Amino acid sequence: MNTAMRSTALPLALAVAACSGSDGGSGAVAIRISGEGAAKTGYPYVKNGAEIRFVDDWTVRFSKYLVSVGQVRLAGADDAVAFASNEVFVADLHQGDPVILAVSDLEARRWERLSFRVVAPPTDAKVVGAVAAEDVARMQRENLNYWIEGTAEKGGRSIAFAWGLANPTRATNCSNGIDGTEGVVVRNNATAEAELTFHLDHLFWDTLGTEVAKLRFEPIAAAAGDDQAASLDELSKQSLSDLRDLDREPLRDEAGARLVYNPGSVPLPEQSLRSFMLAASAGQAHLNGLGLCTITRL
Repeated sequence: MNTAMRSTALPLALAVAACSGSDGGSGAVAIRISGEGAAKTGYPYVKNGAEIRFVDDWTVRFSKYLVSVGQVRLAGADDAVAFASNEVFVADLHQGDPVILAVSDLEARRWERLSFRVVAPPTDAKVVGAVAAEDVARMQRENLNYWIEGTAEKGGRSIAFAWGLANPTRATNCSNGIDGTEGVVVRNNATAEAELTFHLDHLFWDTLGTEVAKLRFEPIAAAAGDDQAASLDELSKQSLSDLRDLDREPLRDEAGARLVYNPGSVPLPEQSLRSFMLAASAGQAHLNGLGLCTITRL
């Protein structure tokens, strides 16, 4: 039988597609976004009993981690559509883990196909929480899907960074990080949580094509030179196969070998640290922690 679907979005109502119900009852889905502990307290931080840190001993703290995310769609493997939203939300992951969208009166069943986009905010984007209007305007003007500010420190040296990333993506076919199954299960008279979890460590990876990479900041600090700030454009000066330190000597890893960043099979427009960072950070989004999605560049 058909049921009507009611939905709410924070802060405004969401217009969604109708969905079909069944005699199995109905439930709801809440879409939350999170940058985990890293967005709030920076690196190092402890996750599930393990410390996540930079191998070159830098510490990093974020003061802003804005993401523009939305166009969420939930469907089944049978092509039934639970809901489809065109709304895009801008939130600061440094401030917390807000629910951006809540949808009720969904058929209680497994919905295998969750998808969403990380794109620059359109003019009608919904701002969640305390996000400065000038930051949203900058993201719109420069087509940025991330705006990131913070500070890195090591041995008495402090490097500020303010990076706008333009690497829009579509995430599809997300597996659930809670149990490794496909999508989300809606249960009768219950609310299923679908957390779009952003792994901020991707921003500082030294290897692509894997979820196991080392975090490094030394090549970024070296690109900044004697400045107290590192711009995204300055990272273009660092070649992946010829990374240099402040004295223009070859950077070396923990074993003393020359440090080389490995892009794997990921195509880059240029073999620079800037291109590498844009590619690495494009795959930040997961579902419910470690759930992997198919990421397509837009």
